[in-house]
Formats: sequence, structure tokens, C-alpha cells
Amino acid sequence: MAKSSRLKTGLQAVGHIVERRRYPDRFIQVDKTPWDEIYRDGIMAVRHYSLPPMDEIAVNDESLPVSREKHRIPLLLVPALGIHCWTYDLMPNRSMVRYLMARGYDVYLIDWGKPSNADRSLGLDTYVNRWLPEAVNAVQAHAECKDVNLMGYCMGGLLCLMYLGGHPGSPVKNLVTIASPVNFHKSGPFGKVVSLAAIPAMQIHDWFKVRLEPLNDGLFHIPANLLALGFKMTNPPGVVQSYMDLVRNIADREYVTEYMTMGQWFNDMVDYPGAVVREVIEKMLLANSLANGRIRVGGREIDFSNIKQGLLAFAGSTDNIVSLRAAREILRVIGSQDKRFEVVPGGHAGVFSGSKAPSHSWRISADWLASRSD
Repeated sequence: MAKSSRLKTGLQAVGHIVERRRYPDRFIQVDKTPWDEIYRDGIMAVRHYSLPPMDEIAVNDESLPVSREKHRIPLLLVPALGIHCWTYDLMPNRSMVRYLMARGYDVYLIDWGKPSNADRSLGLDTYVNRWLPEAVNAVQAHAECKDVNLMGYCMGGLLCLMYLGGHPGSPVKNLVTIASPVNFHKSGPFGKVVSLAAIPAMQIHDWFKVRLEPLNDGLFHIPANLLALGFKMTNPPGVVQSYMDLVRNIADREYVTEYMTMGQWFNDMVDYPGAVVREVIEKMLLANSLANGRIRVGGREIDFSNIKQGLLAFAGSTDNIVSLRAAREILRVIGSQDKRFEVVPGGHAGVFSGSKAPSHSWRISADWLASRSD
């Protein structure tokens, strides 16, 4: 019996190896929740999600009842740059959009599109002062509501902060940020190196008025494959360990599906526009402007003390990219009275969509927003 079982496991393993190579899409389960496009401007679009009729949804290995009561204020999700917007909608049992809809929220999502080298001149001004206001207005019109809540992941959270800091009259009620670094100089060893490099760099800037702005945006444009490699290199041992775990579990189809789906996040990234990269280097890495609560984007002066919305901010306990100190600085610079900071399990991706996210960052967000969305 044991021999027969081992033979069956071996055949399953071989079958998965071959199928994974020839038909990877059979294992990759992303972007499966129904949605409609309600607005588009160039490569940017706004999606509205709908949950098929059901009494409960799967969340990991458990079930969550679908709430019959709906919150009045819709929720607009804002992804980071450099990744696909479907990171909010991974596997059906690990989908944040499904979870939030089951908790009674009317969910919308910004799709930043797939910038190419032709879009290398896209800068923060477009994202902060044009596309985010347009997206919020589109949600207002579609939902026929007065207020909107925002939830931003990583750079998406920073874009939300800059939008709110530069548009004090925006119709936004609350903001949730996940793994968004405000003080880049406090983000672990990388932040320390940057802070040391910033001293001579800013001195040269003051003496000789040297700036990165005149340089061609193409010099800073990061192609998707290079961006994917950079993310993987933030934790090389983790990449190796993950692959070894796959080898040991290759006969388990569910495990292979989860591995392939999560891997798609980092294997299928999108270009990072050169103009944004240049501004991030000059204004956020070297000048560390966000930590001072002020930054100029386009022709608009942004002041984080203008932000009066309710704020819930998360940081991952094992995040190698955004440290707790880098994310916690948000409490110091914004003007909100209603603000809360939470440390939850997970690295940079795990805090947002890992196996522990539903019972931590998702649940806490849904609970916190509930009393502020009616």
C-alpha cells in the first residue's frame, strides 16, 4: 500500500513538473473576481468589483459569511507602482477585494496600467494631481456618494498621502496605508546608506545647483524584468528556500498553485516610469522630503499637516524593504487626530497578501473602517 502511494505521489509530481512548464496558466489564479471598468484616462483605469451571489466566501481554508449590510462609503484601493493591480485580487481564497466585499464594502480599484518606455516621462504630478483626483471623482459619480475611503499599498499609500496633503478639500473620509515608507533614511541598512550618501549629495546640490531633473527620463526608467530581479535580491535566501519548498511539495497541486500565483507577483511586474524614479531618488531618497512632511509635486506644494482624515497605517514585522521605523513616521507628519499604527506579521508582500493577512491587516482594516463608513 505504501509502495502504491509513493508511486502515485511520484506520478503526480512528474505530471505537475511537466504541466507547470507547458501550461503555467493552469496554476496561476489571479484577477478572477468580476469587475467593470467605470473610468479611463490613458493607461489608467478605475474598476468596480462585484461579488457573485453567494452566502460565503473562502478565505484560506476557512469560510467567511457574506454580509447583507452594506457600508455607505465606498472603498477605493490604490496599488503600488511597478506591479499589477490584481495583487489586490490574487487566488479566490486569498483575494482582498473579495474579503472586503464580503465585509460589506463597495470596492473600487485603480489600475495604473502597464507603462512602457514610451511612458518614461510619467511623473508624480500625473499620478498625484491628475489621476488620483480623477479616480476619486469617478467613484463619487458611480457610487453616487459624497465621501470615499482610500487604501494604498506601499507607493500607493504614499501617492494617497501626497494627494491628500496637496488637495485639502478632497472628498476622502479615511485612509489606510500598508507598508508605506515615510522616512526613507530609517528603512534598515539601505536607509542608512542612503542617508550617508545624501549628505554630500545635498551639499553638492546647494553649492552647484546640480539637479537630476534635466537628465533624460530614459536614464531612470526601470524595465519590468530588472525590477523583478531587484525585488528578489532583497531576500536571496528566501528565494532559494521558497524554491526548495516547491521541490518538496511538487506533488501537492494546491501548494504548486499557491507558489505559482504568488510568484507571478514578482515574475510579472511592470515598468517603473523613469520620471517617477528620478523624483523618488531626488526628493524622497536624498532630500527625504516626506519625513519633513513637505514635498513639491508639479506646481503644487504638498503639506502633510493638511491631512485631517482618519488614518490607519500598517507595517510588517519582517519587512526587509520598509522598516517599522520608516513606516511609523507617518504618525508624526500628518495632521490627523484620529490615527493608529499597527505592526502585523509578514514581509513586504506577506503583510499585504500572505496567509496571515486576512486575520491581521485585512480584518483590522475592515473593523476600523466599519465605524467610519456609515
